[in-house]
Amino acid sequence: MERYLSVGSNFLRRQYLPHLLITLLLCIMSGFFVSFQNLSPEQAAKVMEMFVIFTGILLFTPLFMPEQNREIWLLEKSKQTSLWQLYLVRILEALVLLAVIVTVFIGVLSLGNSEFEAGKLWLGSFAEILFLGAVGFFVSGITNQVVLGYMVSVLYFVGNIGGSKYFGKLALFQMMKGDFTFMPWMMAGAVILLAAGIVIREKMNQ
Repeated sequence: MERYLSVGSNFLRRQYLPHLLITLLLCIMSGFFVSFQNLSPEQAAKVMEMFVIFTGILLFTPLFMPEQNREIWLLEKSKQTSLWQLYLVRILEALVLLAVIVTVFIGVLSLGNSEFEAGKLWLGSFAEILFLGAVGFFVSGITNQVVLGYMVSVLYFVGNIGGSKYFGKLALFQMMKGDFTFMPWMMAGAVILLAAGIVIREKMNQ
């Protein structure tokens, strides 16, 4: 356990911190673009689906970034801890941070006298944000290009604006319509993308 804590701490301090600062800045800046006061359930969902959702891209897409440098990849590969274990530790860190961010935003909305079901909005937001982040994670992993991960996940977001009907249960912005049936599908999709990203990357680098 101590080894994994050390691995997570080193990644957090040496590679992940700039991305966390950008995520924090995005969260702070969202207050200048949207209101958190007296929102209806649809408006509260809009805050989560149109603004907070980008935190998933920022948290999950760069998790493969250190190994883009082949020298770092070879160094990491030579260590006792397997690469897939490193990736799982990083994913766990990102999941915890995502849970904290969603909780904070739900809390802020509640304090602003907004009306919504907190539990349902929390679960829906977590699933949707995680899925979009997993898209960036998967693309980044199989291409070894973090920039492509960012691009594809943003394009997925943009493609759902006006075209969500083509994405079925994996469409974004369903909470604004009062539909939460997407949650198990997106959670399953996120798990598949995260696992596939690790497995395919490991196979490619053998």
